[in-house]
Amino acid sequence: MNKIKNTLKIKGYDQFKCTADKCNFTCCRGWDINVDTKTYNKWREKDNLNYILDNVRFVKSYGENKYLIKKETKGGCPFLSNEGLCNIVINHGDEYLSSTCRTFPRIENDFEDVKELTLSCSCPEVVNIISDMKDKIYIDFNESLSYIEELGCLKIRESLVNILQKEDISIENKLIISYDMLFNMLNSDDLTYEDLIELLEKYKSKNYIKEELDKYKEYENKDTIGDLKEINSLFIDIIENYRNVSIFKEYLKDIYNFTEKISIKNLFKEWNNFKDLFKKYDNLIENCIVSKVLSNCTSDDLEEMIISFEIIILEYLLIRHALFLRYCINVTKEINIQEIKDYVVIFSRIIGNNSEAVIEFLLDMFESEILEFNYISALILS
Repeated sequence: MNKIKNTLKIKGYDQFKCTADKCNFTCCRGWDINVDTKTYNKWREKDNLNYILDNVRFVKSYGENKYLIKKETKGGCPFLSNEGLCNIVINHGDEYLSSTCRTFPRIENDFEDVKELTLSCSCPEVVNIISDMKDKIYIDFNESLSYIEELGCLKIRESLVNILQKEDISIENKLIISYDMLFNMLNSDDLTYEDLIELLEKYKSKNYIKEELDKYKEYENKDTIGDLKEINSLFIDIIENYRNVSIFKEYLKDIYNFTEKISIKNLFKEWNNFKDLFKKYDNLIENCIVSKVLSNCTSDDLEEMIISFEIIILEYLLIRHALFLRYCINVTKEINIQEIKDYVVIFSRIIGNNSEAVIEFLLDMFESEILEFNYISALILS
Protein backbone atom coordinates (compact mmCIF):
# COMPACT_ATOMS: atom_id res chain seq x y z
CA MET A 1 0.00 0.00 0.00
CA ASN A 2 1.39 3.41 -0.97
CA LYS A 3 2.04 5.71 1.95
CA ILE A 4 0.05 8.94 1.83
CA LYS A 5 2.42 11.86 1.36
CA ASN A 6 2.23 15.18 3.15
CA THR A 7 1.86 17.88 0.50
CA LEU A 8 3.52 21.27 0.89
CA LYS A 9 3.02 24.17 -1.50
CA ILE A 10 5.04 27.23 -2.41
CA LYS A 11 3.40 30.54 -1.60
CA GLY A 12 1.05 31.55 -4.42
CA TYR A 13 0.67 27.99 -5.75
CA ASP A 14 -3.12 27.92 -5.48
CA GLN A 15 -3.39 31.35 -7.11
CA PHE A 16 -2.07 30.02 -10.42
CA LYS A 17 -4.54 29.71 -13.26
CA CYS A 18 -3.51 29.23 -16.88
CA THR A 19 -4.53 32.17 -19.09
CA ALA A 20 -4.51 29.88 -22.17
CA ASP A 21 -4.97 31.84 -25.41
CA LYS A 22 -4.54 35.17 -23.57
CA CYS A 23 -0.92 34.35 -22.69
CA ASN A 24 1.80 36.36 -24.44
CA PHE A 25 4.30 33.54 -23.90
CA THR A 26 2.43 30.39 -24.83
CA CYS A 27 4.21 27.33 -23.45
CA CYS A 28 3.67 25.72 -26.87
CA ARG A 29 6.46 27.75 -28.51
CA GLY A 30 10.15 28.37 -28.09
CA TRP A 31 11.46 25.12 -26.58
CA ASP A 32 11.42 21.33 -26.85
CA ILE A 33 8.22 19.67 -25.63
CA ASN A 34 8.85 16.31 -23.97
CA VAL A 35 6.48 13.39 -24.26
CA ASP A 36 6.58 10.83 -21.45
CA THR A 37 6.65 7.14 -22.40
CA LYS A 38 3.26 6.44 -20.80
CA THR A 39 1.55 9.09 -22.94
CA TYR A 40 3.42 7.99 -26.07
CA ASN A 41 2.18 4.42 -25.56
CA LYS A 42 -1.34 5.73 -24.93
CA TRP A 43 -1.24 7.48 -28.31
CA ARG A 44 -0.02 4.27 -29.99
CA GLU A 45 -3.01 2.33 -28.68
CA LYS A 46 -5.55 4.33 -30.72
CA ASP A 47 -5.58 4.38 -34.53
CA ASN A 48 -7.19 7.81 -34.64
CA LEU A 49 -4.15 9.25 -32.87
CA ASN A 50 -1.63 8.24 -35.54
CA TYR A 51 -1.49 11.85 -36.71
CA ILE A 52 -0.08 12.76 -33.29
CA LEU A 53 2.60 10.05 -33.54
CA ASP A 54 3.60 11.44 -36.95
CA ASN A 55 4.62 14.62 -35.13
CA VAL A 56 6.82 12.92 -32.54
CA ARG A 57 10.56 12.34 -32.92
CA PHE A 58 12.80 9.98 -30.98
CA VAL A 59 16.13 11.14 -29.54
CA LYS A 60 18.78 9.69 -27.28
CA SER A 61 20.07 12.09 -24.61
CA TYR A 62 22.64 11.20 -21.94
CA GLY A 63 21.98 7.53 -22.63
CA GLU A 64 18.21 7.85 -22.16
CA ASN A 65 15.46 7.43 -24.74
CA LYS A 66 13.31 10.53 -25.18
CA TYR A 67 10.31 11.50 -27.26
CA LEU A 68 9.91 15.09 -28.39
CA ILE A 69 7.19 16.90 -30.32
CA LYS A 70 8.45 17.91 -33.79
CA LYS A 71 8.46 21.69 -33.80
CA GLU A 72 7.43 23.75 -36.79
CA THR A 73 10.00 25.98 -38.45
CA LYS A 74 8.82 28.87 -36.26
CA GLY A 75 9.58 26.87 -33.13
CA GLY A 76 5.98 26.07 -32.23
CA CYS A 77 4.06 22.90 -31.42
CA PRO A 78 2.18 21.62 -34.51
CA PHE A 79 -0.89 21.04 -32.33
CA LEU A 80 -1.18 24.72 -31.37
CA SER A 81 -4.31 26.19 -32.97
CA ASN A 82 -4.48 29.63 -34.57
CA GLU A 83 -6.47 30.73 -31.51
CA GLY A 84 -3.62 29.76 -29.18
CA LEU A 85 -5.28 26.60 -27.85
CA CYS A 86 -4.21 22.95 -27.94
CA ASN A 87 -5.84 20.81 -30.65
CA ILE A 88 -5.16 17.62 -28.68
CA VAL A 89 -7.26 18.97 -25.80
CA ILE A 90 -9.94 20.29 -28.19
CA ASN A 91 -10.25 16.97 -30.05
CA HIS A 92 -9.52 14.36 -27.36
CA GLY A 93 -9.50 15.98 -23.91
CA ASP A 94 -6.63 16.89 -21.58
CA GLU A 95 -6.24 13.25 -20.48
CA TYR A 96 -4.36 12.73 -23.75
CA LEU A 97 -1.82 15.45 -23.03
CA SER A 98 1.73 14.50 -22.14
CA SER A 99 2.73 14.86 -18.50
CA THR A 100 4.81 17.98 -19.31
CA CYS A 101 1.90 19.78 -20.99
CA ARG A 102 -0.60 18.71 -18.35
CA THR A 103 1.43 19.88 -15.35
CA PHE A 104 3.41 22.93 -16.56
CA PRO A 105 4.26 25.27 -14.85
CA ARG A 106 3.74 23.16 -11.76
CA ILE A 107 6.80 21.35 -10.42
CA GLU A 108 6.56 18.36 -8.08
CA ASN A 109 9.46 17.14 -5.92
CA ASP A 110 9.14 14.03 -3.76
CA PHE A 111 11.10 13.56 -0.54
CA GLU A 112 10.32 10.32 1.30
CA ASP A 113 6.90 11.00 2.86
CA VAL A 114 6.66 14.60 1.65
CA LYS A 115 5.63 16.06 -1.70
CA GLU A 116 6.57 19.66 -2.49
CA LEU A 117 4.64 21.61 -5.11
CA THR A 118 6.32 24.67 -6.62
CA LEU A 119 5.93 26.81 -9.75
CA SER A 120 8.23 27.58 -12.68
CA CYS A 121 9.21 31.16 -13.56
CA SER A 122 9.06 30.06 -17.20
CA CYS A 123 5.37 30.97 -17.06
CA PRO A 124 4.43 34.69 -17.16
CA GLU A 125 1.42 34.18 -14.90
CA VAL A 126 3.70 32.69 -12.22
CA VAL A 127 6.02 35.70 -12.49
CA ASN A 128 2.96 37.98 -12.20
CA ILE A 129 2.00 36.19 -8.97
CA ILE A 130 5.53 36.60 -7.60
CA SER A 131 5.64 40.25 -8.69
CA ASP A 132 2.51 40.98 -6.65
CA MET A 133 4.05 39.57 -3.46
CA LYS A 134 5.06 42.21 -0.93
CA ASP A 135 6.97 39.83 1.35
CA LYS A 136 9.29 36.84 1.00
CA ILE A 137 8.46 33.69 -0.94
CA TYR A 138 8.52 30.37 0.90
CA ILE A 139 7.15 26.82 1.02
CA ASP A 140 4.47 26.34 3.67
CA PHE A 141 6.15 24.17 6.26
CA ASN A 142 4.51 22.00 8.87
CA GLU A 143 6.79 22.06 11.92
CA SER A 144 5.90 18.47 12.73
CA LEU A 145 7.58 17.31 9.53
CA SER A 146 11.25 16.39 9.86
CA TYR A 147 12.11 15.74 6.23
CA ILE A 148 14.42 18.76 5.93
CA GLU A 149 16.38 17.72 9.01
CA GLU A 150 16.83 14.21 7.62
CA LEU A 151 18.02 15.19 4.13
CA GLY A 152 21.34 16.99 3.72
CA CYS A 153 20.40 18.41 0.32
CA LEU A 154 17.39 20.18 1.81
CA LYS A 155 19.47 21.55 4.68
CA ILE A 156 21.76 23.04 2.03
CA ARG A 157 18.76 24.43 0.14
CA GLU A 158 17.39 25.89 3.37
CA SER A 159 20.72 27.65 3.98
CA LEU A 160 20.74 29.03 0.43
CA VAL A 161 17.26 30.47 0.95
CA ASN A 162 18.25 31.93 4.33
CA ILE A 163 21.23 33.69 2.75
CA LEU A 164 19.23 34.93 -0.23
CA GLN A 165 16.56 36.39 2.04
CA LYS A 166 18.89 38.20 4.44
CA GLU A 167 18.31 41.90 4.84
CA ASP A 168 20.94 44.60 4.26
CA ILE A 169 22.96 42.49 1.77
CA SER A 170 22.86 43.18 -1.96
CA ILE A 171 21.58 40.48 -4.30
CA GLU A 172 25.04 40.32 -5.88
CA ASN A 173 26.65 39.57 -2.51
CA LYS A 174 23.93 37.07 -1.64
CA LEU A 175 24.67 35.12 -4.82
CA ILE A 176 28.42 35.24 -4.15
CA ILE A 177 28.20 34.10 -0.53
CA SER A 178 25.79 31.30 -1.55
CA TYR A 179 28.22 30.11 -4.23
CA ASP A 180 31.04 30.47 -1.69
CA MET A 181 29.20 28.15 0.71
CA LEU A 182 28.68 25.52 -1.99
CA PHE A 183 32.34 25.67 -3.05
CA ASN A 184 33.50 25.32 0.56
CA MET A 185 31.47 22.11 0.75
CA LEU A 186 32.87 20.87 -2.55
CA ASN A 187 36.43 21.50 -1.37
CA SER A 188 35.93 19.79 1.99
CA ASP A 189 37.28 16.26 2.02
CA ASP A 190 35.04 13.51 3.40
CA LEU A 191 32.31 15.90 4.52
CA THR A 192 30.12 14.07 7.06
CA TYR A 193 26.56 15.10 7.88
CA GLU A 194 27.80 16.53 11.18
CA ASP A 195 30.48 18.54 9.31
CA LEU A 196 27.84 19.79 6.90
CA ILE A 197 25.56 21.02 9.70
CA GLU A 198 28.50 22.74 11.40
CA LEU A 199 29.46 24.51 8.15
CA LEU A 200 25.88 25.57 7.44
CA GLU A 201 25.60 27.02 10.94
CA LYS A 202 28.49 29.37 10.17
CA TYR A 203 26.55 30.91 7.29
CA LYS A 204 23.74 31.89 9.65
CA SER A 205 26.08 34.41 11.26
CA LYS A 206 26.15 37.94 9.81
CA ASN A 207 29.70 38.36 11.08
CA TYR A 208 30.89 35.21 9.33
CA ILE A 209 29.21 36.28 6.09
CA LYS A 210 30.86 39.69 6.37
CA GLU A 211 34.26 38.03 6.88
CA GLU A 212 33.72 35.86 3.80
CA LEU A 213 32.57 38.79 1.68
CA ASP A 214 35.60 40.83 2.74
CA LYS A 215 37.74 38.26 0.91
CA TYR A 216 36.16 39.35 -2.37
CA LYS A 217 36.57 43.12 -1.97
CA GLU A 218 39.19 42.97 -4.72
CA TYR A 219 36.40 42.49 -7.26
CA GLU A 220 34.63 45.69 -6.20
CA ASN A 221 35.46 49.23 -7.26
CA LYS A 222 37.69 48.06 -10.08
CA ASP A 223 37.65 48.60 -13.81
CA THR A 224 34.81 46.26 -14.76
CA ILE A 225 34.81 46.89 -18.50
CA GLY A 226 36.49 43.53 -19.11
CA ASP A 227 33.89 41.69 -17.03
CA LEU A 228 31.08 43.52 -18.79
CA LYS A 229 32.59 42.49 -22.14
CA GLU A 230 32.72 38.88 -20.90
CA ILE A 231 29.05 38.96 -19.92
CA ASN A 232 28.24 40.48 -23.31
CA SER A 233 30.12 37.68 -25.08
CA LEU A 234 28.25 35.05 -23.05
CA PHE A 235 24.98 36.82 -23.85
CA ILE A 236 25.68 36.80 -27.61
CA ASP A 237 26.78 33.15 -27.61
CA ILE A 238 23.81 31.92 -25.60
CA ILE A 239 20.97 33.80 -27.33
CA GLU A 240 22.31 33.40 -30.87
CA ASN A 241 20.12 30.36 -31.52
CA TYR A 242 17.04 31.91 -29.89
CA ARG A 243 16.91 35.47 -31.23
CA ASN A 244 14.91 34.43 -34.31
CA VAL A 245 12.51 32.09 -32.52
CA SER A 246 9.13 33.74 -33.01
CA ILE A 247 8.15 33.94 -29.35
CA PHE A 248 11.49 35.55 -28.38
CA LYS A 249 12.21 37.60 -31.49
CA GLU A 250 10.54 40.80 -30.30
CA TYR A 251 12.58 40.76 -27.09
CA LEU A 252 15.98 39.55 -28.28
CA LYS A 253 16.66 40.49 -31.89
CA ASP A 254 17.06 44.26 -31.50
CA ILE A 255 19.25 44.08 -28.39
CA TYR A 256 21.32 41.33 -30.04
CA ASN A 257 21.87 43.53 -33.11
CA PHE A 258 22.59 46.53 -30.87
CA THR A 259 25.20 44.75 -28.77
CA GLU A 260 26.98 43.40 -31.87
CA LYS A 261 27.40 46.90 -33.29
CA ILE A 262 28.12 48.98 -30.19
CA SER A 263 31.33 49.05 -28.17
CA ILE A 264 30.70 47.88 -24.61
CA LYS A 265 33.35 50.36 -23.51
CA ASN A 266 31.12 53.16 -24.82
CA LEU A 267 28.19 51.83 -22.80
CA PHE A 268 30.14 51.56 -19.58
CA LYS A 269 29.26 55.07 -18.44
CA GLU A 270 25.60 53.96 -18.33
CA TRP A 271 26.31 50.87 -16.22
CA ASN A 272 26.25 52.35 -12.71
CA ASN A 273 23.13 54.40 -13.43
CA PHE A 274 21.40 51.27 -14.68
CA LYS A 275 22.40 49.23 -11.62
CA ASP A 276 21.01 51.89 -9.29
CA LEU A 277 17.65 51.72 -11.09
CA PHE A 278 17.73 47.91 -11.19
CA LYS A 279 18.02 47.75 -7.38
CA LYS A 280 14.49 49.11 -7.09
CA TYR A 281 13.24 45.70 -8.22
CA ASP A 282 15.31 43.63 -5.78
CA ASN A 283 12.22 42.13 -4.12
CA LEU A 284 10.92 40.71 -7.41
CA ILE A 285 14.35 39.44 -8.49
CA GLU A 286 15.07 37.91 -5.07
CA ASN A 287 11.71 36.11 -4.93
CA CYS A 288 12.22 34.73 -8.45
CA ILE A 289 15.70 33.45 -7.52
CA VAL A 290 14.43 31.86 -4.29
CA SER A 291 11.54 30.27 -6.20
CA LYS A 292 14.06 28.68 -8.58
CA VAL A 293 16.21 27.47 -5.66
CA LEU A 294 13.20 25.86 -3.96
CA SER A 295 12.24 24.09 -7.20
CA ASN A 296 15.63 23.10 -8.60
CA CYS A 297 18.28 22.86 -5.84
CA THR A 298 17.10 19.49 -4.54
CA SER A 299 19.75 16.98 -5.64
CA ASP A 300 21.60 14.93 -3.04
CA ASP A 301 24.63 15.10 -5.34
CA LEU A 302 26.63 18.19 -4.37
CA GLU A 303 28.00 18.80 -7.87
CA GLU A 304 24.50 18.67 -9.33
CA MET A 305 23.36 21.09 -6.61
CA ILE A 306 26.18 23.50 -7.56
CA ILE A 307 25.34 23.24 -11.27
CA SER A 308 21.67 23.97 -10.51
CA PHE A 309 22.63 27.08 -8.56
CA GLU A 310 25.17 28.08 -11.20
CA ILE A 311 22.41 27.99 -13.83
CA ILE A 312 20.28 30.27 -11.63
CA ILE A 313 23.22 32.70 -11.46
CA LEU A 314 23.61 32.59 -15.26
CA GLU A 315 19.92 33.37 -15.65
CA TYR A 316 20.32 36.36 -13.34
CA LEU A 317 23.35 37.65 -15.25
CA LEU A 318 21.61 37.35 -18.62
CA ILE A 319 18.37 38.92 -17.37
CA ARG A 320 20.36 41.83 -15.95
CA HIS A 321 22.38 42.23 -19.15
CA ALA A 322 19.32 42.08 -21.42
CA LEU A 323 17.68 44.79 -19.32
CA PHE A 324 20.86 46.86 -19.43
CA LEU A 325 20.92 46.72 -23.23
CA ARG A 326 17.22 47.60 -23.30
CA TYR A 327 17.95 50.52 -20.96
CA CYS A 328 20.71 51.75 -23.29
CA ILE A 329 18.39 51.61 -26.31
CA ASN A 330 15.55 53.31 -24.42
CA VAL A 331 15.79 57.09 -24.91
CA THR A 332 13.97 57.69 -21.59
CA LYS A 333 16.62 55.64 -19.72
CA GLU A 334 14.05 53.81 -17.63
CA ILE A 335 13.47 50.20 -16.59
CA ASN A 336 9.97 48.90 -17.15
CA ILE A 337 8.78 46.26 -14.66
CA GLN A 338 6.94 44.43 -17.44
CA GLU A 339 10.25 44.12 -19.31
CA ILE A 340 11.83 42.64 -16.18
CA LYS A 341 9.06 40.06 -15.92
CA ASP A 342 9.30 39.26 -19.64
CA TYR A 343 13.05 38.62 -19.46
CA VAL A 344 12.66 36.48 -16.33
CA VAL A 345 10.30 34.26 -18.35
CA ILE A 346 12.53 34.25 -21.45
CA PHE A 347 15.75 33.29 -19.69
CA SER A 348 13.99 30.81 -17.43
CA ARG A 349 13.08 29.03 -20.67
CA ILE A 350 16.36 29.51 -22.52
CA ILE A 351 18.58 28.60 -19.54
CA GLY A 352 16.58 26.93 -16.77
CA ASN A 353 14.47 24.70 -18.99
CA ASN A 354 17.35 23.84 -21.33
CA SER A 355 19.85 22.92 -18.64
CA GLU A 356 21.33 20.02 -20.62
CA ALA A 357 22.11 22.32 -23.56
CA VAL A 358 23.58 24.91 -21.15
CA ILE A 359 25.82 22.28 -19.56
CA GLU A 360 27.05 21.23 -23.01
CA PHE A 361 27.74 24.89 -23.79
CA LEU A 362 29.75 25.28 -20.57
CA LEU A 363 31.76 22.16 -21.35
CA ASP A 364 32.55 23.45 -24.84
CA MET A 365 33.46 26.93 -23.63
CA PHE A 366 35.15 26.25 -20.29
CA GLU A 367 35.84 22.48 -20.36
CA SER A 368 33.96 22.16 -17.08
CA GLU A 369 30.34 22.06 -15.95
CA ILE A 370 31.26 23.99 -12.80
CA LEU A 371 32.68 27.45 -13.42
CA GLU A 372 35.54 28.85 -11.36
CA PHE A 373 34.41 30.73 -8.28
CA ASN A 374 36.56 33.77 -9.10
CA TYR A 375 35.14 33.92 -12.61
CA ILE A 376 31.51 33.87 -11.43
CA SER A 377 32.23 36.38 -8.65
CA ALA A 378 33.83 38.84 -11.08
CA LEU A 379 30.82 38.66 -13.41
CA ILE A 380 28.32 39.14 -10.59
CA LEU A 381 30.20 42.14 -9.18
CA SER A 382 30.93 43.75 -12.55
